[in-house]
Amino acid sequence: MTEQQLMHITGEPWTEFLIRLAINIVSIFFLIRVVYYPKNSRIKYLFTFFLMGMMIFLIASILDRVSLDMGFALGLFAIFGIIRYRSPSIDLKEMTYLFLVIGVSIINALLEFNMQTLFGLILANLLINVSALLMEYYKPRAYALKRALVFTPSDFSVLNDNQSLLEEIRQNTGIDVLRVELDKINKTRNEVTVWIYFHENNPERVVENPGEGLPSAESPTIWESNDTSSY
Repeated sequence: MTEQQLMHITGEPWTEFLIRLAINIVSIFFLIRVVYYPKNSRIKYLFTFFLMGMMIFLIASILDRVSLDMGFALGLFAIFGIIRYRSPSIDLKEMTYLFLVIGVSIINALLEFNMQTLFGLILANLLINVSALLMEYYKPRAYALKRALVFTPSDFSVLNDNQSLLEEIRQNTGIDVLRVELDKINKTRNEVTVWIYFHENNPERVVENPGEGLPSAESPTIWESNDTSSY
């Protein structure tokens, strides 16, 4: 493909396009592989985030050649911003990273490019990546994890006494629970679902899909919620 043909598609010399593309690839890869993956270990999202970023970058680069009304352009990218896969659903944190990937790709594709703005383009990418990295490793001094627990109580009367319920959960799980909130009661299965709050250094067994295999009374199980609450 000649430079004239590439300019007809993207509206800029091929060298500038390739520099933008290289910056976008490096920035997205750093964001999802160095910042996101080590603390979340969800490998399936690496594929999604990277290809989403590449696709947004290419679409935005091509649309830069088209004269669009500002409202239409914002609405177009808002569609990508509210994408939510139906199965499995995306957690709030993954949705935030998806928005970061989309934002970075749009910045890299649409910012007017020249040697004077190259430093600003790199700086914008660094600020986004460094901010995400800092927030991944930042934790408040006092915070509690929130998890859903399904178990069979010794007697449903303990649900009337929050302190008794706390003590029973502590004995059954070995976790020093700080607070408990009743969520659901299933008398057919003789089970109770509660939200428990505890510090991170407690031992826990976590499963990624809470809907698969509800635990029995002999083996109370805590599944992942990804929620943290100040306490």
